Amino acid sequence: MCGRYAASNDLAEISSEFAIEQVLAGLPEPRYNIAPTLPIAVVLDLKSKRSLDVMSWGLVPNWAESGEINSNLINARIETIVSKPSFRDAVRYRRCVIPASGWFEWQTTLKSVGKKQPYYFQPESGRLLAFAGIYEIWQGHLKTAAIITTDANSSVAPIHDRMPVLLSKENIAHWLDEQNTDSGLAVAQLTDRTEIKLKSFPVTTDLNNVRNQGVHLLQPVSTPATQPTLFG
Repeated sequence: MCGRYAASNDLAEISSEFAIEQVLAGLPEPRYNIAPTLPIAVVLDLKSKRSLDVMSWGLVPNWAESGEINSNLINARIETIVSKPSFRDAVRYRRCVIPASGWFEWQTTLKSVGKKQPYYFQPESGRLLAFAGIYEIWQGHLKTAAIITTDANSSVAPIHDRMPVLLSKENIAHWLDEQNTDSGLAVAQLTDRTEIKLKSFPVTTDLNNVRNQGVHLLQPVSTPATQPTLFG
């Protein structure tokens, strides 16, 4: 998964979709171009109460010497999340869900070798996506999170070889269950997820500048022929 997604839904929509019972921090404004290190909304269960919090995107492990947000840890591969030192504590004790309206991947074009065309992926249903995630609280105050990724499904594979783990409503409850500290079981439940139907289309290269925002970033554009065997 490339490091960019959109969260264009407001607090009321997120609260309704995820049955939020308490809001722990002011939700960022709806955004169409979220990049690593930026603040993001996360859903978690705290003492069995469904909660909405805000964290920085890029995990800082609880044993890290520095609180500098690591853009190399924005994603955690499902295949190694249980064993990798940066993630294994979080997947056992601190699992979360990251609401999103969609995400972006890039593909190299035939007509512009070396340049990449961004594509936007969103659910066919138009509902919010739920990315499986993990989080940490470094030295009791710095809250950071990462998105779990897996092999691309049939909808995503022509553009990119990885994608976020997408949770159904049933799997959201399993993933957030504080009582389950068996990380192997929690991850096994992710691999048994129902495939969520997606649609995708090319979008403007204005997306490449992280400062750009606006609904136009999520609108389809025409694109030159692509090279499907080269991934962004």
